[in-house]
Amino acid sequence: MRSNHASIGDPQREPRIQSQSLLGAECTLEHDLENRIRNLDALVDSTYSSLDQEAFPGKPHALDLVNDLRVKIKASQNLFRVAKLLSEPARESMFSKVDHSLNDLEEAVASELGVKMN
Repeated sequence: MRSNHASIGDPQREPRIQSQSLLGAECTLEHDLENRIRNLDALVDSTYSSLDQEAFPGKPHALDLVNDLRVKIKASQNLFRVAKLLSEPARESMFSKVDHSLNDLEEAVASELGVKMN
């Protein structure tokens, strides 16, 4: 007699394959977010260093602006750290919030510092 299970597939194997692909996508998103935070931090730090070395009118305002961006980057970094500690579905939701926050922050950095973000 022939079993119908052979034509359907192994039900225990399919969820594991799906969860592995989800984990891979999540790791990619996590890695992407981490890189974006690191890149923003490096850009703002180098800008701060450049501004700190130069004397020009409006320097205090420029430094305040850069310090504000640094605080926002640090807040995004802390939000990202919390997201990594959560389990699903809160983890995915928090990563989405970090992504949205980074999009806004990248726009702010681009407009305030006059750089083009990819």
